[in-house]
Parts: sequence; C-alpha cells; structure tokens
Amino acid sequence: MTLNSVNSRCRAALGVSWVVQEHGVVVLDELARRSAPLAYPEAAVWELLLREHPTHEAATALRWILNLPADQAQLLVERCVREWTESGWLARASANTG
Repeated sequence: MTLNSVNSRCRAALGVSWVVQEHGVVVLDELARRSAPLAYPEAAVWELLLREHPTHEAATALRWILNLPADQAQLLVERCVREWTESGWLARASANTG
C-alpha cells in the first residue's frame, strides 16, 4: 500500500487491537498471541490511521505535529503502512468502510 492512492484508509488486521500508553502504543494480536510496542512518532502514525484518517491526512497532520517537511512526513507514513501491512498488523480498509 502506498500513498499514491490519496484516499487510502487502513484498519487493524483481524484480531488486532491496541492500547495507548504514556510513551506510545502497544499493538496486540490476539490470534497470533504477540504484541509490539510503538514509540512516537510511529505511535502517532498508528493512532491517526486507526482513527480512520486517510493516509494523506495522516501525513499532513504529522507534518505539522512533528514539524517535518511534507516529503519526510509522507515517507514516514508509507514506511509504517508497508511494515505493518507486511507484519500482519494492518490491512487496507474495504471500500464500504469509508
């Protein structure tokens, strides 16, 4: 999944939930019985994507939150989406989920 599709939306993969903590997010995969801590700024990417912000909106928000150039914010979101999708934490939202 890349940001070439401007309105790409993501969702947690089946069996995946998360808990927000003071220093990041812990992602839990109940089916695979595994977990992964995400520190900031990756935790911010996770939160934005899983709150149903399209990838381009997440990149724009990160640009302002982290004071990043637009291309760096976009690359951060792309990297996170790619890694989390490959790891089975994240999935592309279907067309009828918004």
